[in-house]
Amino acid sequence: MKKILLTAGLAALLAASVSAAEPTTLTDKADKLDSVIFGSVQEGAFLDRVNAMDIAVYGERHTGDGLDKRVSGLYRDVVRDEDFSQPGLSTRVNTLEYYLTDEIKQDALESRVEMLENTVFGVSKTGALDVRVNELERAVYGDTHFELVTVTLPADTVFKISLNEDVSSKTNAVGDEVHFTVQEDVLEGDVLVLPRGAQGSGVVTKVSRPQFFGRSGSLEISFNQVFSIDAEEIPTVLGPEAQEKLKMEAAAVGASAVGALALGPVGLVGGFFIKGKDVEMPAGTELYIQTQQAVETHGMKQAEGAPKAVVRTKGKTASVQTTETVEKTAVAEAPAAEEKTTSEETGETAAAGEEEPSVVIVRHE
Repeated sequence: MKKILLTAGLAALLAASVSAAEPTTLTDKADKLDSVIFGSVQEGAFLDRVNAMDIAVYGERHTGDGLDKRVSGLYRDVVRDEDFSQPGLSTRVNTLEYYLTDEIKQDALESRVEMLENTVFGVSKTGALDVRVNELERAVYGDTHFELVTVTLPADTVFKISLNEDVSSKTNAVGDEVHFTVQEDVLEGDVLVLPRGAQGSGVVTKVSRPQFFGRSGSLEISFNQVFSIDAEEIPTVLGPEAQEKLKMEAAAVGASAVGALALGPVGLVGGFFIKGKDVEMPAGTELYIQTQQAVETHGMKQAEGAPKAVVRTKGKTASVQTTETVEKTAVAEAPAAEEKTTSEETGETAAAGEEEPSVVIVRHE
């Protein structure tokens, strides 16, 4: 049924890796980029790290720009465009992954692209990630593509989640982070904002160990936020609607992990009714939470037309629709002031010193 909806024009996907807040400093952005592209923050000199990211994403180093511009450009192209005019590479890979497998992964972007290539082409490729993702999109989507669109997700939208790790009154302390995974698609109209596999986090707010006279331990968790397809934070809570859904499911399935949960104040979930023992909530325990308020966010929507190759220029973005195989060309050293360069894509001549594409994508006839 899901595939039918996707083919009919419904959206696909989410997520980027979970982070508590949007990075603002140059170092924070670089750390997030490292985690998304390579799976972890890389060691070594800052300049070497940025060069490695440039080569992985674009196939070349953008040495003509300062570090601030280079890191900001990478963040825009990989994670999120602050103007929300184009989906980042991570969002596009999420969409491809979800379109093919109905679920997204949290691995490094490099390994995820390799897995997608093995699935689609039977072999993994090498080279710039932006070109490889574009080739995957054209092969997978054909004459359709996915667009990043603005949407308002209503307040009190209820959806199912599962815990990513064991939580226990024996091992956890107040302030510990709790991570969870969205277990069902959350769409607003034909735009998918949270797919199955989207990530979220909360925090342990209260822990009590078992006491004398058979008094059981207790544990309370506040489920604070989930992250959208474009890695935007959406505030969540275990509110009345989610608690009612939890009770209905408990009644339907009888005694179970869900049925044994003690619901506390709005926004919190207690532990099991087990006298004189610690609260144990194993990884995979399923709950319901809901959006805390109406939130303007972004999702992916399928549209007509072949996928587009995005040509980045300094200060602006131009899109070029392609149907042939594309490859990134090597960028030569900046020409002397009196020299001129010719664009492979347009055939136009630009004087040295004029703005040129920082990512060049050419057709091979």
